Amino acid sequence: MPQEQSLKITQQQGVLNLYDKYAAMLLGYIFEIVKDNELAEQYMVSIFKSISEQYHDILKADNTWCRLQQLAKVKLTDFVKTVKDCDVPASTIIINAQNKLINQMNMEQQNVFCAVYYHGKSINKLAVELNKSELEIRKTLKEAFLIIRKDREHTGVH
Repeated sequence: MPQEQSLKITQQQGVLNLYDKYAAMLLGYIFEIVKDNELAEQYMVSIFKSISEQYHDILKADNTWCRLQQLAKVKLTDFVKTVKDCDVPASTIIINAQNKLINQMNMEQQNVFCAVYYHGKSINKLAVELNKSELEIRKTLKEAFLIIRKDREHTGVH
């Protein structure tokens, strides 16, 4: 077996070992930020793709867990920035010209996204406040996430 192929197999095993050791903690860390299982899992896949690309740098890190958190923070930057731009009272949410993701959402999507992910309102509570069904709120929230996902795909950040 050529040395290059042997190194690749060793790297793949190393990534699997990192996954076995840190995946549950990393998924929990991501979930605490995004508050959505499916989205957290998507970020997790993206992060582990990065891990395989940056494997040797990760091995050199003094603290592997901290390095994995750093990778997660980089991947979550747009999401976190979007949530921070919701930092206004829920009743007076306005378009923030600084955040292209918020700007791409219509007013209803902005209100729902910010109320749920910044202000921590439950889908049920928000549905009552807005006099809409939970299904409508979930649909609007999903539309807002699609805007974020499409932007990440368009900019090449996965």
